[in-house]
Amino acid sequence: MRLGIISDIHENTEMLESALKLAVFHKCDEIVCLGDIVGYDVRFYRYDMRRSAKSCVGLIKGNCRWVVPGNHDLFAAGRLPHYTNGFDYPSDWFEMQPNERKKIANGKVWCYGEDASNDLGKNEILYLRELPEYVATSEPGAECLFSHYIYPDLTGSTTRYVERNYQLKGLWEFMNEQKVRYSFSGHSHTIFTGFAYNGILKRAGSYLKAIHSIPSSMFSLGNETVMVLLPPLAGEKGNTGFSIFDTKNLTLNIISIN
Repeated sequence: MRLGIISDIHENTEMLESALKLAVFHKCDEIVCLGDIVGYDVRFYRYDMRRSAKSCVGLIKGNCRWVVPGNHDLFAAGRLPHYTNGFDYPSDWFEMQPNERKKIANGKVWCYGEDASNDLGKNEILYLRELPEYVATSEPGAECLFSHYIYPDLTGSTTRYVERNYQLKGLWEFMNEQKVRYSFSGHSHTIFTGFAYNGILKRAGSYLKAIHSIPSSMFSLGNETVMVLLPPLAGEKGNTGFSIFDTKNLTLNIISIN
C-alpha cells in the first residue's frame, strides 16, 4: 500500500490541489491528512488572495481516508483539545479578544491572535468538530498512528515541543497500546524530516536530543518503532510538500512542491 500523507495546509488551496494530483501520479492507494487544514497566520503566509479554508476542507473530506485535526482546526471549529498540559481553558475562551486570550494563556497554549478570518460554513465547522484527535490503523503492514503532533499533545494545542528523549516515553507506551509501529505527525513545520526511534531511548541518555532531522527525500524506516515528523504542505520557509509511505518496502519519500 502507498499512503500519501499531507500535513499543515493552512488554507493553501493551490498547494493542496497540486499535492492531490501528485498523489494520483505516484499511484497512492490512500491519502492521510495530519491536520491544520485551516489557519492562516498573517505573520507567516503570503497567499491571502488565493486561500480558501472552505475549499481545503472540501478537498480533504472528498479525498482522504484518514483525517485528524490540528490545533488551528480545533480553534476554527470552537473545539477544545483533550490534552491541555494542565491549562484550564475558560468557558468563554472562543469569545475573548486575542489580547485577553494571550494574557490568560501565559505562554502555555496557542492563542491564534494572528489568524485571519476564514470562509468556513456550518458544514465545514461540523466536519472539523467531529474529527478524531488521532487515528490508529489496523491495516496489515500499515499499522500507523496518525496525529497532528506527538502524544500526549496529539493536536499540538500547547506550546510545548518535544526536544528530549524522556519526553517520548509516553508516546512509545501509547504506540504499544495501540499496536502500531509507525507514528506520523506534522505541526512543527520542520525544514527536513525528523525521526525518533524507540531503541535510541534505551541506548542513550534520556536528556539527549529526541528528534533528528535528515536532509534527504528518501528514507528506509525499517522494522523498528519510529516516530516521524513530516514537513508542511504550506510553510513560510524551507522545503514544503507531502510524503508517501510505501508499506510494502517500508520507504518514505518526500515529494517537494515549491
